[in-house]
Amino acid sequence: MAQQKKVEKTMKFLMAEDDDIVRKSMATYLRARDYEVLEADNGKKALDLFRDEEPDLILTDLHMPKINGLELLTTVVKESPDTPVIIVSGMGTMTDAIEALRIGAWDYITKPVQDMVFLLHAVEKCLERKDLRLVSRLYHENLEETVKNRTAEIEKRTRQLEQEILERKIIENRIEQAKLEWERTVDAIPDLIFLTDRNKCIIRVNKAMADAIGMTPQEAVGSPCFKALLHGDSPPDYCPHKEMIKEDRPFAFEMYEEQLGGHFSVTMIPYHDPQNNEVIGFVHIARNINEQKKDEEEKNRLQTESLHSQKLESVGRLAAGIAHEINTPTQYVGSNIDFFAESFGDIQELMETFFLLLQAVRQKTVTDDLITNVEDKLEEVDWEYLKEEIPKAINQSKEGVHRVTSIVRAMKEFSHPGGKDKTPVDFNRIVENTVTVARNEWKYVAEVEMDLEAGLPEVSCLSDEMGQVILNMLVNAAHAIEEDLGKNPEDKKGLIRISTRREGEWLEMRLSDSGTGIPEAARERIFDPFFTMKSVGKGTGQGMAIARDVVVEKHGGTISFETELGKGTTFIVRLPFDN
Repeated sequence: MAQQKKVEKTMKFLMAEDDDIVRKSMATYLRARDYEVLEADNGKKALDLFRDEEPDLILTDLHMPKINGLELLTTVVKESPDTPVIIVSGMGTMTDAIEALRIGAWDYITKPVQDMVFLLHAVEKCLERKDLRLVSRLYHENLEETVKNRTAEIEKRTRQLEQEILERKIIENRIEQAKLEWERTVDAIPDLIFLTDRNKCIIRVNKAMADAIGMTPQEAVGSPCFKALLHGDSPPDYCPHKEMIKEDRPFAFEMYEEQLGGHFSVTMIPYHDPQNNEVIGFVHIARNINEQKKDEEEKNRLQTESLHSQKLESVGRLAAGIAHEINTPTQYVGSNIDFFAESFGDIQELMETFFLLLQAVRQKTVTDDLITNVEDKLEEVDWEYLKEEIPKAINQSKEGVHRVTSIVRAMKEFSHPGGKDKTPVDFNRIVENTVTVARNEWKYVAEVEMDLEAGLPEVSCLSDEMGQVILNMLVNAAHAIEEDLGKNPEDKKGLIRISTRREGEWLEMRLSDSGTGIPEAARERIFDPFFTMKSVGKGTGQGMAIARDVVVEKHGGTISFETELGKGTTFIVRLPFDN
């Protein structure tokens, strides 16, 4: 067999065809199949190559210059009857093709050859026939040896079949064992597991699922999943069946179904036909997450309590500073009121003198003494001073009242407990209120610059919790600057800059400070609970952890930072407008 393969690899064909395009196209195709091809553009050259090269197969046209195909065929059949000759003829030469077959051609094909596969098929069929002739000749020459070898082959094949049957039985037993093990394994899993076809009909369920729906596995198989599981007439709205067939990807979602036992985390995974990779069904895995939901509710409750505690702590810490902020304008309002009271007495005496002068004018009894008395009174009350200072005092008092009003309003909005649901709010207003109520925390160590983009759309959020986030970041920035300046800043101040921008569908707030920056070793832990870089008694380590929870978990946003040692830190908060 090895020698025969070696001969097949070096098969030599003779192609006799006067049409260059047809000849070269067929020759190129056969060479691509590892055959050696000799080419002749006329019958005489083909006959010479046949006698010199002894090709294994000849393909010849019927009508060629010098010697035609029938003459070439007659010579080949006479000199080498075992050499296959295939006639390649046009449709108009069918009578000649039949005559060629009568003379001894092995096969014929029509040209032009539309599909080279037919050419290859004809060649292989002739070679096979040639081999059969050779085998037949050898068979008759050595019949006993052939029978003996064939008998040995049959016996060998019989043993192989017996071995294959044995191996197949072993594989079938293993498959059956694997099936049983799979069923035992899946039945031991507490998750609800079932398989459906493309039509949503159940084809397999595990024990947990069968128990949950109150059916045996045999009863469940064949039923629509929405009917067996939910006793409904159609799939629920949250079922992603159509999307899974269309997108061919896993889906995961949470659902609450009282009939199945409460809250479940469901994963649906498509599986495919191994032949064409088409989606033929889905694996459903439903995990009961009632305990997880309870844990989440407890976690949310504790986080809410922690947030409220921190807010109360913040309000308490800010109270002294706010009292001081209110006391300063209140003091100069009070001083101005005293000034108004004193000035009013002087003005009242001056007005009485003018009334006497007015009465004398009406009575035409004005005297020099009366006029002198008015002039003396104007000088006594220092009218020029009052005329200049009273408007100033009024403006100062108005500013003081406005300052107190803004502080009280900001404190009221900051400390007001928000609801459990998000509401659309003016984010810039939250920033301004927080900066106002925390002024006493930063005014001694920093200047605050606010660059808030006007006209920002309202963002849906929990305003009280977001205010606490900004306060935590603002106080941290002030502390970082204070640490950088030292205990005796000598009238030096740092800079805190707060900006808001719209970035597509996101609101972005940046709060930067000119403090010390965050050491590299601490950067990965900034948002860890109870981690702080402040001195003992100055920080609880909860501020940034709460900030991350509020921004990321409750608002679907992001919080990150950029920092450089010795230059400061910028915290970046991004919130989706459509939250």
